[in-house]
Amino acid sequence: MNISELKTAVDAEILSQREETIKLAFRLASIPEAGFEELETMKELERQLAACGVKAEVGLARTGIRATIGPAGAPNLVLLADMDALPTRGAPNDIMHSCGHHAQMSIMLAVFSALHALGIPEKLGFRLSLVGAPAEEYTHLDERKALRAKGEIRYLSGKQELIRLGVFDDAACVIKYHSMADSPERMATVNGTLNGFVAKQALFVGKAAHSGAAPDQGVNALNAAMIALMAIHSQRETFRDSDHIRVHPILKEGGTTVNTVPDRARIETYIRGASIEAIQNAARKVDRALAAGAMAVGASVTVSTTPGYQPFRPSDALGVRLAASAARFLPETAIDLHDYSYASDDIGDVACLVPACQLGFSGFSGTIHSADFKASDPERAYILPGRILADLVLDLGADGGCKAQEIRSAFKPTLDKAAYLAYLDSCFEEKTYSF
Repeated sequence: MNISELKTAVDAEILSQREETIKLAFRLASIPEAGFEELETMKELERQLAACGVKAEVGLARTGIRATIGPAGAPNLVLLADMDALPTRGAPNDIMHSCGHHAQMSIMLAVFSALHALGIPEKLGFRLSLVGAPAEEYTHLDERKALRAKGEIRYLSGKQELIRLGVFDDAACVIKYHSMADSPERMATVNGTLNGFVAKQALFVGKAAHSGAAPDQGVNALNAAMIALMAIHSQRETFRDSDHIRVHPILKEGGTTVNTVPDRARIETYIRGASIEAIQNAARKVDRALAAGAMAVGASVTVSTTPGYQPFRPSDALGVRLAASAARFLPETAIDLHDYSYASDDIGDVACLVPACQLGFSGFSGTIHSADFKASDPERAYILPGRILADLVLDLGADGGCKAQEIRSAFKPTLDKAAYLAYLDSCFEEKTYSF
């Protein structure tokens, strides 16, 4: 078969597995698990791969999974999917796949299994990996810090851990998909960019006292936190539009009883931005604001900083090919080629080391990260993205993966792996300001 005929055959194989793909998506949606705790999800993916006749590596970064087919030493195309669910108020047990990661896993497995069933990597001479990455959502920081303290992980996101473990060392190109809510303006995005961020936790410590009888004897940690929040807000006019800064703190703790002057308060926030330099500049302003809140009331504050994600700068060369694959299935007017999101994803970390691209696709209603986020059109939510991505893989994998290798050879990483890991290490910091 020529490439055109192979594309037709693979597309037919994906469509023939339509019901199984949708059933898998529902099954994965029914077992939502927090980051680095995706044990049942990992087992389900392992079972699916075993049913295809492929043995997977499991337990990577605690709960990650990888399966690889195709000739050793050939250019490796990596299909990457997130595994974790998100704390979501209003969902059963307050956790669900409100970011669509169940769709990611189902779609990437459909592409992988269709290409494997027809022996495509062996016929064309490229390597193909399916990687399930844990812990994309940067949540449960206290639990992740505990895992880090025990030596079970070194970094707080799944892809950062997988990078450390060498999972992407042999990747020629990395391909990812992400769910989107329906929009009248577009059906798909190709290679939209994302912000990076660092994360901060601030613990304010004051002095407890009786709120009614002796408030003068207390030091109100909640007041310190509130002043700090206002001080952060007062910085916003100093953020340049071009840096795309987003600072969005939440108050995690603010006292135990109304009758007691709060002696503890906790703030968590991300500082997002379009570049490492912009993020670091805004982070210094946030640190000043947190310290100012403590100073104002005579409290102390301990500011703990952890590395978030790198800004996502997708490969332009991959984007051109992804756009061409999308255009084979969609009207060009339905494809957004210029999306800039202020959200973040650790695909940015991967993309600063190897060429990566991401297809955003609609088919969901409601608000992402909310309990009403659900598939509105199963065809667009679970099937059509896989058809597009399979088309892309076949283009990149033709002639022994020469196009993928060309893209990899021309790619200039933002950082080499050693410098990237050193940067992450440098972001772990804890400072106490006591007044």
